[in-house]
Amino acid sequence: MKRIAALTTVRNGGAFLERWIAYYGAALGRENLTVIFEGLEQTLPDGVTDVNTIHVPFENHKRSKGDSIRAARASDVARDLLADYDLVIGCDVDEILIADPAVSDDLGTYLSGLAIDGCVSGMGIDVACNTRHEADLNWDKPLLGQRRFAVISDRYTKASVLSKPLRWGSGFHRVKGHGFTIDPNLFLFHFGSVDAKANAEKQADEEKIAAGWAGHQKRRDSLVDDISDAETIIHGDARFETARAELSRKRSLIAWNKPRPLAADKVIEIPERFLDRV
Repeated sequence: MKRIAALTTVRNGGAFLERWIAYYGAALGRENLTVIFEGLEQTLPDGVTDVNTIHVPFENHKRSKGDSIRAARASDVARDLLADYDLVIGCDVDEILIADPAVSDDLGTYLSGLAIDGCVSGMGIDVACNTRHEADLNWDKPLLGQRRFAVISDRYTKASVLSKPLRWGSGFHRVKGHGFTIDPNLFLFHFGSVDAKANAEKQADEEKIAAGWAGHQKRRDSLVDDISDAETIIHGDARFETARAELSRKRSLIAWNKPRPLAADKVIEIPERFLDRV
């Protein structure tokens, strides 16, 4: 069994941080998790004491610069961790890497069986609330099950797992100077749009607005609209294989180490076997 660590960077993580710790802690052991806090006043959720933390002073950079700084810092932490670990998972606090339950019930066991040449990606699944069919989110229950709809996303098909020291690009979207491989049984679920109330709070967050996050939030709101208004919804298993092939096709020299963009994709229903995993 390989030694696997996971890390994230967060400020005011709230319920997402609690869920991130609960999921990766159960999969890997909480002693193998590292949370990089932006802000010396930031704290772990109540009752959590056995997770590694790094605190850095908060600096309210514009979004692009802040993303670059966070990626560089996470890469440095991953490099240090890889002196003791075989693999390091790096992702945002609202992202959960899941091995297909049809193949494995245990993320650590599945990753331990892979031969990873530098890095590996899971296919991005961008989940959002279908306001026509789904109620307000209850954070005391699993997210998947309350939220059953998503789009397959090249943007969230990220180079999340490193087997050697490499440099992540902003937001973990790529690894600098290194190609990418999408594993057929790994899925990176992005949950940034699952909670309508949290989305409304982000729209009013002056700190984020000042840092240039308004455009990002607009895309989040558009995803909710696209999923809620979709006239055609297909089962995820009917799209996974072809989408993975499209994402893996060669790109231009400028973006050779990122997944190929998908055309506007149909809304999928998340297969039953994934429900209640997170």
